[in-house]
Amino acid sequence: MLKILFLFFLLLNAVYFYTQFDDTTELASSTVLKQPPLPQGVDKLILLRERGLGGENAPLPESPADKPSAKPIDMLAKPLELQDEPSCFTLGPFTSADVAKRSSGTLAALGVDVKYREISQRTPRGYWVYLPSSKSYQAAKRKVTELQKKGLNDLYIMGKGSHQNAISLGLFTRESAANSRFQQVKKLGLKAVLETQYRANKQIWLDLTVSGDQVATVANITEMVDGLQRAKLGQVGCQ
Repeated sequence: MLKILFLFFLLLNAVYFYTQFDDTTELASSTVLKQPPLPQGVDKLILLRERGLGGENAPLPESPADKPSAKPIDMLAKPLELQDEPSCFTLGPFTSADVAKRSSGTLAALGVDVKYREISQRTPRGYWVYLPSSKSYQAAKRKVTELQKKGLNDLYIMGKGSHQNAISLGLFTRESAANSRFQQVKKLGLKAVLETQYRANKQIWLDLTVSGDQVATVANITEMVDGLQRAKLGQVGCQ
């Protein structure tokens, strides 16, 4: 009796195992077979939960960590090479327009930006001591006679111009000599005037701008300036 029961349960387990194995195989086979055919050239999409359905060699999707990171465009581009700041100079003064123009042409040929600048420079040409204008020539003449009696000589009455009837007490090239004469007249109780006389001199300057990448040009400019008699080269701030 026990032997019959053992054989019964053994047969029952075999039947159960057969039905379970057959259902799993059929499910897997039917899942693959029921998928619609893909167009030519299109790879099959395999989800992570479907691993194994495409075979043991089906590739896994690449994770972001496996892909090389792309560099920004500005990192790939070659940075621009910044040039040095330009240098600026002034060359002069030139008293001759011809010399200034020739120098300007030579500098321009070296690639220098040249600007022509002309100014009028006032320089002292003398110091004048005088008494202000009298009301008339006769009044000025009487005053001259009085001054001569006090020991003042070299007097001159101005005959025309803005200082007509003024009495000139001397024109001096040195300021110290003019000041000495002024003090002498002042001690006599006279209201003298000490006035500086100027002359206007025309001066020409060349303003130069040299690019930062033209370092050798500065040496060429210096060499050219050595051949000039009065003009001097000075560095100034660029504006």
